[in-house]
Formats: sequence, C-alpha cells, structure tokens
Amino acid sequence: MSTLNGAREFDPYSRRHRKELDDVIDIRLRSQWFENYEINKHLIKKWGDITHVPIIEKAIIVGAGWSLDWNIHLLEGCKTPVISTDKSLKRVMKYVKPFAVCALNTGETDIAEWLDIGETDIWLIAPVTAHPDTFKNWKGPMAFVNPQNTCPDLVSLVQAETGIIPTMRGCNAGYFSLITAFTLNAKMTAMLGMNYCYKTEKEALSATCDDHCVKMRDINGKFVFTALDWLDARREMLNFCLDIADEMRVVNCSEGGIIYEQGVIDAMTFDLWRQYDGP
Repeated sequence: MSTLNGAREFDPYSRRHRKELDDVIDIRLRSQWFENYEINKHLIKKWGDITHVPIIEKAIIVGAGWSLDWNIHLLEGCKTPVISTDKSLKRVMKYVKPFAVCALNTGETDIAEWLDIGETDIWLIAPVTAHPDTFKNWKGPMAFVNPQNTCPDLVSLVQAETGIIPTMRGCNAGYFSLITAFTLNAKMTAMLGMNYCYKTEKEALSATCDDHCVKMRDINGKFVFTALDWLDARREMLNFCLDIADEMRVVNCSEGGIIYEQGVIDAMTFDLWRQYDGP
C-alpha cells in the first residue's frame, strides 16, 4: 500500500487492505448494550416496535454530511416524508417538519441536545441499545428495533422480554434511516447529506485519531478522504441496496461523497429528483 500526500491509496474491494474489525467485539461496548437496554426497558415496553409506525410510499433520508450545505434548503415545501438522522434534526427543522428521526448511538454524545425540539408528533426510531440520553428530552412517539448486530445473548433476551423480533440496524444513523424507510414500505428513497467521507485529509485523520486516511475519488470525480469504518459502512449499504433493488429504488441526491454504484444506487441532484419523483 503506497501513500500519496500522507494518505493511503486504497482499493475498497481488496480484502487484504481491510482491518479485521468484524471479528472483534469490545467487551465494554457489550456491557453498554446490556446496561442501556435495562435502563430503556420501560420505554420499550410502553412504545413497542416499528410495526406501530405508519407506512409510507416514499422517503427522503437526511444524513449529516458536508454536502447538506449545498441543498438542504431544497427541503422547504417537500411533501414526501422526511426521515432525519439525529445530528441533522435541528437543521432539517428549519425547512420542513420530518416524519421521523433515527438515532442509534450507544455511548455518550450530545444527542439530548440534538433531539431537544419540543415536538409531539415526530416519530423517534431507535435500537433498544441506544444511550438513555436519546430519550431524555423527547416529547413525541417512539418505536424500537432489536438489532441483529449486537450479540446473540442480548438479541434473544430482548425478544423474550419484549417480543421484538431481531432485524437489521446498520452501523450508522444514515444507513439505519435507509433500513427504516424500507421497513416502512417505501418504494423510493432519496438521500441527502450521505457522503461517508471528509473534504480534507486533516478531517479524516482527526476522525481516526491520526491512525489512517483513505484518499479516493467521489461521485463528482474529485478527491475526498475517508476512513475504513466508512468504507465498511459503504460496502454494507451497497449490498443492502442490491438485495432490495426490486422492492425499493435508492437515489443519492447528496451531490458529493462515495455512496454510489452504477445499477445499485442512482445519482442525481436533489432539485432534479424533486422535479421528477418527489413533491
């Protein structure tokens, strides 16, 4: 693996270039899953699973990527149900009231502040393992999922105690939002702010604590910088979109980033998507 200007040249399809992340479960994280579930259990039993959320025909997923600066204002006036990621919620609220927000962080973040909006008619969808701060300031309805990608003991426990069957969750809020749209019967989904990369090498290195940085071209042919965990997430999302291609069309309207694959995820500007597909 050679380097160029401090960044590694990386083939995302070469397994020998990947870290062996999938084979290791951090014991502290496992303990946090169980602890969060126990704290959240009263809410889980009160609100139940995602089957109580109304189904939708289309969805707009709003991630937290840097390209939102270019097109988030185009959400104004949208009638298509918007599913926001937790970190983007307050930005989205400036232009449209979302149908739902998805959150999944296990550890401590500023999520209580991100979700402190006072609304009572927006759905909050989260895994049973979400950090309890996720629900601290929430006033609206909730729905929970029992994620398959925790550990078998917890998955079985949650199903036995709450009746929630295990389902996919995804490894980040944007991917989780896409899975949620599919679960809610959407046949068409547009994505904004789903970049899975950084604009500068410095940002990417900061995100990995100076461990690594991957340089690659984005959908516009420009060089961007990403990390191995984002490439893991990209691979997983592309495989998911390929699996559901006959049931839901996914269009990336982020106008930047690395989430694209011909024949799997279409790409167009959000303005163009609204003209043809979304009111």
